[in-house]
Amino acid sequence: MTNPLFKYGSRTLASLLTLGLLVGAAACGSQGGSASSSASSSSTDTGTVALFTPSDDLTLSTSIPLNRWNQFVPAVKKSLEKQGFQSSQISSVKSKSLDDQSHAIQDYVVRQVGDLADQHEDDNTGSPKPMTLVVAPATDRDPALRAYGDLVTQDTPKHVEDSEHAAWNRIADSLKLAKRAGMHVVLLRDQVPNVKADAYVQFTNAQNIGAMQARQLINKLALDKTTKDNPKYIEVLLPISKDASHADEQSDAEALFAKQAFQGMWDELQPYFVSGKLRSSSGLLNVETSSNDWRSVAIDASKDDTIKQAIRARLKSTNGSNKPVAIDGLIAMNDQVASAAVSELTSLGYTGSAADINPNIDLLGIVNNITGRKDLDREQAPEPAKAPQADTQDAHSKDMVPSKDTWPLVTGFGAYVSNMQNIVDGKQWITGFEDRDYFAEKLSILALDLNANKTIDKLQYVSSIDIEGRQTPYVTRPIVVAAASNLKSVLIDPGYISLADAGL
Repeated sequence: MTNPLFKYGSRTLASLLTLGLLVGAAACGSQGGSASSSASSSSTDTGTVALFTPSDDLTLSTSIPLNRWNQFVPAVKKSLEKQGFQSSQISSVKSKSLDDQSHAIQDYVVRQVGDLADQHEDDNTGSPKPMTLVVAPATDRDPALRAYGDLVTQDTPKHVEDSEHAAWNRIADSLKLAKRAGMHVVLLRDQVPNVKADAYVQFTNAQNIGAMQARQLINKLALDKTTKDNPKYIEVLLPISKDASHADEQSDAEALFAKQAFQGMWDELQPYFVSGKLRSSSGLLNVETSSNDWRSVAIDASKDDTIKQAIRARLKSTNGSNKPVAIDGLIAMNDQVASAAVSELTSLGYTGSAADINPNIDLLGIVNNITGRKDLDREQAPEPAKAPQADTQDAHSKDMVPSKDTWPLVTGFGAYVSNMQNIVDGKQWITGFEDRDYFAEKLSILALDLNANKTIDKLQYVSSIDIEGRQTPYVTRPIVVAAASNLKSVLIDPGYISLADAGL
């Protein structure tokens, strides 16, 4: 989709175009690119790969998302080496900002094009060695977006600062020159407007994260079997790091992300609100809610205290009772909010766990499953068609009946190691994450095939997506959902976390 932000013409880099003219004849008819000056030759020349990614601060904290650039880049390098690339044929540059990255890409491409021009002048062949540039734009992300992890696609708002215009244009011009010189370009995570990439690796986005958590909740609560006489009650928390009333999705990336996440989940939830099978404990969501009403459930997630305050206000009884209202599910969006939600739900007096919603699963069974001793029976417990107690005078909520099964299903995203104990204990029901080893492997195969001038759109895991009116090969993968029942197979066995990380 073309962003209006980039419709006006990009600035031409005179030096790049001059060098481009020098190598135009040499690159004509060739799909390869010039090799890095530090690349070494081998019996089978795989070519070179240059990675341009954002940088992140190395931290030993467990209260961070599973997937970050300082983990993904080494995974890509390891996978490239498995495909036959020598370590000297792989380079990577990390940038703190989009502007820094734009200069790094420009300098690299100019250097490679200049080397090719010198080679053409010296031996009159100018036969370039194959090269693939992998670029993940170093867009700025606010704390509420970083909470989801680095491997999440973020759309660019329509209105951004002039300094970002220049950086985007510089990257686009540099990548266009690289392609004219015979290099290949693979975009990672976010697209670069006005650049026709050879391939696009698309991580999950806001809509998918919201839709995933809504679908999981719908299935676990068996809403298709629920009746309007015994509805389920949920809450949605859309985290941003500011007052939602002052957040404009036209210029604010956090607000745009929250809006898209809500649209993804509301597409799933709305039919159940319309049928009366689903209600909001606070009354903030109802049959009149539209997909544009994301601000009604947005919360300030800048601090744990503000998250807890929002939850406390949502679950306050409206009929004068000191007890909080009943709630069956809470969409927290990411694991930072989920952790604060677990803490506040405990303080409010909710008891039990997600395992209680299915009596066939208990804590011992979960532990046995994680340690490989037992498979879990995941059948849904039957439920009466009519609620045993009438609703209160509040049309949207009912009093909480203290019992072992009052704990709601809490969903999240990010697979924080710090949250694993809550998942094992059933306090947080699920989390989601991107399978970074899968993406690292597929990216390395793409680079190898592109450097060998092979057709990649026939690969089994490659699909086609329309980008600015052009069908582009792309790789994606559904979100991996992790719960206590499959923690071993999706997180422990692949090596993403250890038994100790899960508190076992």
